[in-house]
Amino acid sequence: MQLDGKAELLRRRLQGYGRVGVAFSGGADSSLLLRAAVDALGAENVLALHARSCLQKKEEQERAMSWPQRHGCPAQLRILDFAPLTWPDFTANPPQRCCLCKRRIYSRFLELLADEGVDALLDGTNWDDLQQGEAARPGLRAVAELSVQTPLADCGLSKAEVRALSRELNLDTWDQPSGSCLATRIPAGMAITAARLAQVAAMEQVLADAGFSSCRARLLDDKTVCIQLTKEGIGRQSALAALRKLRNLLRSAGAEKIFLDLDGR
Repeated sequence: MQLDGKAELLRRRLQGYGRVGVAFSGGADSSLLLRAAVDALGAENVLALHARSCLQKKEEQERAMSWPQRHGCPAQLRILDFAPLTWPDFTANPPQRCCLCKRRIYSRFLELLADEGVDALLDGTNWDDLQQGEAARPGLRAVAELSVQTPLADCGLSKAEVRALSRELNLDTWDQPSGSCLATRIPAGMAITAARLAQVAAMEQVLADAGFSSCRARLLDDKTVCIQLTKEGIGRQSALAALRKLRNLLRSAGAEKIFLDLDGR
């Protein structure tokens, strides 16, 4: 099916709901879903729910909160604060960490929506995400268990198509790199702590300030970090030289051994 046909299918599917909540991170997928839901149902029938916590960088939180204003979209945005470092099952960092976190967040979203008399919670999972399955995306289990709806995936919209449709709709998130919470930089089995989250954020900020946007600083242990640049960033002739210059700054942020992932991200 062509992109126009999938966009029309999405519109019709959304019109089949009454009032909806949209789990809104501020990324490309949830931004398209929110815009499409408002267009199909009217802003008065759409409530965007954003989970704010220490797992996000400040700029990511600000970008999500400013989305309706930036796009002239009168979406109702509700910010809910979470404290994941108080969840022992999460901070233990088991392989199913993402499922545990999403289950807690979406359960609270559903409680709020029930109080508001809202019919359904929508999630921005796309077709590509669905094909990766729960092994690669453990959060999909929580989505299924809680009967959260996934209209983008249901209409067969791939990540590339989400970006193409977002561009047609003049959403500034159309080329926004895929994001993930800071906890994803801590390997399973290593406890998630405030200090480790801060260490990751500080190292990624050092890299971003040097012009390497959308980088990842993945901890291997408390003194060893693997740096992942985008494929474009790693292709820059200055990449290795810049990282050598940044070595002392990265060390001041807590890293003693620094490796570069030559595959990028």
